[in-house]
Amino acid sequence: MVKNSILNVLFCLTLILTISACSTNDIGPESRIEIREVPIDRPAPIVPVVDQVQARDVKWIVITQENYQEVFAQIQSTGSEPVLIGLTTSEYENLSLNISDLRALIQQQNIVIGIYQQSYNR
Repeated sequence: MVKNSILNVLFCLTLILTISACSTNDIGPESRIEIREVPIDRPAPIVPVVDQVQARDVKWIVITQENYQEVFAQIQSTGSEPVLIGLTTSEYENLSLNISDLRALIQQQNIVIGIYQQSYNR
């Protein structure tokens, strides 16, 4: 019985020493953790330079019933073979409207790209 009580006392002392050793309030300034928020600039995106479009000249020749023989003779005199590619007036209007829509889309895309560039280059 005495042996059990001695073991109980030793166990309690060991437990108390173990618990108290981990709970010291003696924390020095070198062991304190300091948390600060520091803003970090976003890196600028690496965007390749876009090629500039250099449109090639296109000469439109309007051929009517009155001038087709003259136009064919003029084309043949330059050594080219005359070929007809025809559009009706409504198809030509549709072609013009499509080109206009493409220009508007390109302008909108340029605005969006500019906004992205300004937001990343702040």
